[in-house]
Amino acid sequence: MEIDRATHEQVLADPEARPDGTSSGEVWLSVVSVLLALLGVAAVGYLAWLVVASDLPQGVRLALAIPAVIVLLLVKPSFGRVPRHGVITEREAPQLHWLVREVADAAGTPVPDVICADLSLNAGVARLGWRQRSVLVIGIPLWVMLPRPARVSLLAHELGHLANGDPLRVRRTLLARTFGARAVVATGGRNPWRRAVHAADSLAEQGSGPVVLLGMIVHGIVALANVAGATAQLLVDSVAMPDSRRAEYRADLVARRVAGSAAFLRSSETVLLAGRIWQDLWHLAPRIDGEQLEAAAAEARESLAARLPLARQLSRRTTDLWSSHPGEDQRMRLIEALPAVDGALCVDTRRWADIDTELAPWRRAAHNVLLGTRDRF
Repeated sequence: MEIDRATHEQVLADPEARPDGTSSGEVWLSVVSVLLALLGVAAVGYLAWLVVASDLPQGVRLALAIPAVIVLLLVKPSFGRVPRHGVITEREAPQLHWLVREVADAAGTPVPDVICADLSLNAGVARLGWRQRSVLVIGIPLWVMLPRPARVSLLAHELGHLANGDPLRVRRTLLARTFGARAVVATGGRNPWRRAVHAADSLAEQGSGPVVLLGMIVHGIVALANVAGATAQLLVDSVAMPDSRRAEYRADLVARRVAGSAAFLRSSETVLLAGRIWQDLWHLAPRIDGEQLEAAAAEARESLAARLPLARQLSRRTTDLWSSHPGEDQRMRLIEALPAVDGALCVDTRRWADIDTELAPWRRAAHNVLLGTRDRF
C-alpha cells in the first residue's frame, strides 16, 4: 500500500528519527471523541430535563428517554480493567522484572506497571483502568517458541508502543475508536439483514399482518443502525490503522536497536510459523513435559523453516487498509533493508535459566493446554 511504502522510505532515510508529534489521523480521532463526549453530556442534560422539568406523563417521558439512554450506553467511557489473573509480581519473578526494566531502559520507554502472562500465541501492551496503568502481557506459548535473544526483541517491541504515540493506546481517541463497534454489538453483530429476514419469516409464521409489518419495521431499523455503526467503525479504522501500522514499524526499530537485527528477524520468523509450531507441539504433548517445550519448539521451528518464504508471501496478501499491523514480510523487509546491528542488551545464559525457573509453572500450564485440547480435533 502507498502508506506503507511511504513509511518505509521515511524510515530508511532516517531510522533514528522520532515521530513528528501528533498525526492528522490522531487529531481527527480526538475531534470525533470530543464530539461524542459532548453528545453524551447533551444526553445527560436531556434526561435531567425529562426527570425534573418536563410536565409530560411518566410513560411518555420513559419512551422519550430511550434514545438518550442508548446514546449514553454507546459513548460511556470504558478504559478496561487491569487483569486480576496471570499477574506476575516482582516477588515471584525478580529476574523477569529485572529484564523488563533493562529492556525499557535500553529502549528509552517507561517500565510497565504490571506484567501478566497468559496462554495465547501473542504478546501485547495496553493502558488500562482509570489511571491508565501500562500492562505488559506475555503469551507463554509464543515465549517458549522464541529463541532467547528474540524474546528480548519481543519485549522491546511491545514496550516501544508505550513511547511511540500509538493511536490505539491513546485514551483521548478511545470514544471514536469504540463507538461504531459498540453500535454493531448492541444491534446484534454481523449479518444484520440476514437476521432481519429470518425474524420476518418467523413473524409471518406466527403472527398476523399488522404484527408482521411492525416487526419488519423494527428489525429493519435495527439493521440500518447496525450498518451505520459498521460504516462508522470502518471510517474510523481507515483513519486509525495507518497510524497504527506506522507505530508498529517504529516499535520494530526499537526492537532492532535493543535486541539487534538478527534477533528481530528470528522473532518475526517465529511469529509467522507459530501456528504450525503449536500444531507440532500438540502432537508431541503426550510424550514430553512442560520443561521440554522449549527444546521441542526449537526443533519444530527448524523443521518448518522451509515454509518461511510462503508464509512471508501470505502475510503480504492478508494485509489491507483496515489492518492494525503490517504484514510480517513488510516488517522484515524494512529491517533487512537497514544495516545489520548488534543488540544493545545482552542477557547471559545463567539469567535466562533463572527466568525459565520463574516461569516454570506457566510452561506447565501451556503443556496442560496442549494436552487438554487434543479432544477438540
